[in-house]
Amino acid sequence: MTLKIGKALSKLPFVFVVCTQLGLAESQSPKSEAAQKKHVETRVDGAGSTTIYPLLSAWLGEYNRAHPRTPIYYQAIGSKAGIYALTHGKAFFAATDVPMSDDQLANASGRILHIPVALNAIVPAYNLAHIPDLRFSPDTLAGIFLGRVTKWNDPVIAGDNPGVDLPELEIRVFHRFPKGDPETFVMADYLAKVSPDVKATLTNSSGDWPLSSNSYRGALGAAGFVHDTPGAIGYVWQNLVLGIEQYGVVKNASGEFVAASPESLRAAGLSAALSIDARAMDFRVSITNAPGKKSYPIASFAWILLYENAKEKKKNEVMNDFVKWVLTDGQRVALKLGYPSLPSNLVEIELQRLGVGAK
Repeated sequence: MTLKIGKALSKLPFVFVVCTQLGLAESQSPKSEAAQKKHVETRVDGAGSTTIYPLLSAWLGEYNRAHPRTPIYYQAIGSKAGIYALTHGKAFFAATDVPMSDDQLANASGRILHIPVALNAIVPAYNLAHIPDLRFSPDTLAGIFLGRVTKWNDPVIAGDNPGVDLPELEIRVFHRFPKGDPETFVMADYLAKVSPDVKATLTNSSGDWPLSSNSYRGALGAAGFVHDTPGAIGYVWQNLVLGIEQYGVVKNASGEFVAASPESLRAAGLSAALSIDARAMDFRVSITNAPGKKSYPIASFAWILLYENAKEKKKNEVMNDFVKWVLTDGQRVALKLGYPSLPSNLVEIELQRLGVGAK
């Protein structure tokens, strides 16, 4: 199955997108860069997630062209490192695929806002010749990653896929349970909701996971392993990994098998506003296993993090203006790249919260 998100990138070879910095033109000569700095009034630096790099790059490129005196730069170093940079004064803002914990927020030097700016999905990617669009129920996925479903022709997989000629082939699993990268966080959040056994295993004080992960020599992780290994399965961000042609269709909370797409992600995001405390306006909401027949069940937000009332007032004004632009005019940029636009009811609440934060 060819995914719709990231369609504009689909002509590239198999890659895992890794970036170092984005902001203004990346190919400036030292002379032109020095000349440009003379006209800069306020520079804002951020760091964090690599996952939404294609979208964030496009946003910053367009915004910075319109605001050359207040450029925004970004180092894509990972969500965890971005949160560290923000809370230790190394960055003015961060982007993350995983929300900060209550303890992290309590230890920060000020109140940090989580502003959802994009929707993304984790997809089960697999490698079985000539079997596209394989269907996975929650029980099947839980069984695979717990090590209880070990053959591709297991009755639980066959039950999800009537009429499909499944091979008697060992399932080779790549994972990072119980703790790992942001994609593991989202996948674990989903599986814990749909499987009591996974929930119990995740909370096991021993920290052991019953199924060892296959290893992969290289930086591509799950994507590289699945791409190179017949019979493999793993989970990946759908917008970053190219070259894998087989992605699972997942059974949602309404009993429908749904593929990850801009439409199904937006349907999952529609439930977000209902999960937000109207008084606290805490946007650290999970949208995995969201209700609705059209909702893709392993969906998640990406957030921009910024201090509510930063001491550097001008930088605060720049970031508030940028995020407001992202939530409004910037949504057309997201649509051009194949990302879903954020639901209007969620954007309205976010703009209200930014209005408070901008005071």
